[in-house]
Amino acid sequence: MDVKDVLSGIGVVIDDALDPDMTISNADDPDRIIRILSLFERDWGIPFYKTGKMPPDHAWANLLDAAGFILLDWRLWPNDAPDELRRSGIRKNRRFVERAKAYSVPVFIFTNDSPDTVKYELRHVYDDETLANDFIFIQRKNDLISNGVLDLGPVHSWVMGNASVYALTKWDQLFRAARRDLFGAMYAGSPHWPRVFWRGYEEDGVDPGLALTEMINDSLRGRMQLNAFDGETPISSGAGSEEVSSDQLRTLMTATYFLETVPETHARCGDLFKGRKGKYLLNIRPDCDCIPRGDRTPGDVELYCIEGRKINEKRLRDKYYKGQFSEHIGEAIAFAVIEGQSVWFSFRKLRLVTFGDLEDRRIGRLLHPYLTRIQQRYALFLQRQGLPRIPSEAVPTDAVQSQ
Repeated sequence: MDVKDVLSGIGVVIDDALDPDMTISNADDPDRIIRILSLFERDWGIPFYKTGKMPPDHAWANLLDAAGFILLDWRLWPNDAPDELRRSGIRKNRRFVERAKAYSVPVFIFTNDSPDTVKYELRHVYDDETLANDFIFIQRKNDLISNGVLDLGPVHSWVMGNASVYALTKWDQLFRAARRDLFGAMYAGSPHWPRVFWRGYEEDGVDPGLALTEMINDSLRGRMQLNAFDGETPISSGAGSEEVSSDQLRTLMTATYFLETVPETHARCGDLFKGRKGKYLLNIRPDCDCIPRGDRTPGDVELYCIEGRKINEKRLRDKYYKGQFSEHIGEAIAFAVIEGQSVWFSFRKLRLVTFGDLEDRRIGRLLHPYLTRIQQRYALFLQRQGLPRIPSEAVPTDAVQSQ
């Protein structure tokens, strides 16, 4: 696998040698970055956004949202710049790199300085132990060109050894392909397809915005390649080589099924609220019923909440069996949703509470399929049919003793 097959998209290069206002005294061999870019464009065949100075802060979001990767010259100020200008430039570079990390955009710092100098100036953002596995790679410009040929050997090794970068870019490529296929098919049917569906949802009496969003999400999922990471990949080649602690495992798992930052101002199924006296409330009312109707406000919506409490580690271990938790029909466990701690929910009491009374106590949202499982278990609890107790005398002796 070639590195250019992983790092696709628009490249963003920020280097003061590209600044038309740059004077000769400020230049650090301006021809070098030109040669590097020409080789990138020739060998990779991708477009570049080129700028000679750090873009203004307000442009970072749009720039990083579209960028496939960043080529950053670390020293974007004159060699003879005063200390305050140098320190200001370093601070801005740090903020930009931090923002790029938030957008999961790989940053390649190609510089004339020593990589150790750049690492030192980034010490407040990264430490040397995690740098190699983060979204940043540092190399001298001189080491990129060998006899007029672009030498991407170290870059290739870094990308292929970085599972996070590979997983992100590979998934993004497949998502974009599915998006093109979906919206292309819809547009071929009718350029007004969103209005067509919207009108149909209105006639059905459901929330059109929610229904349209769900239809798009479901269609995208159906068009996504089922196994995005098959074959020999940077993920499979290093599988099992990293050791993680119990706390790290819980953090990773929580990120897959619990959303701590909830952007919406209205309620949704799965919202978790902090109740009183150490209790927690989980809304299991369907999304379509959490949308305010008519002149009602989001705060007027009535939520269907089940109560829960944190479960101690000993009880949690007692319920653990072969990768799952052994639960009675009237309970469910949400694993590691609150700072690594799990919550035990009881189905025996359903609380009806308006969202306005709970909004300022929302701490996150449980996601599918874990939320779906609790909804299904609750539905089974409501429809349960009690059975007579089975006499212990009717059960084989060894089975009774094993309990």
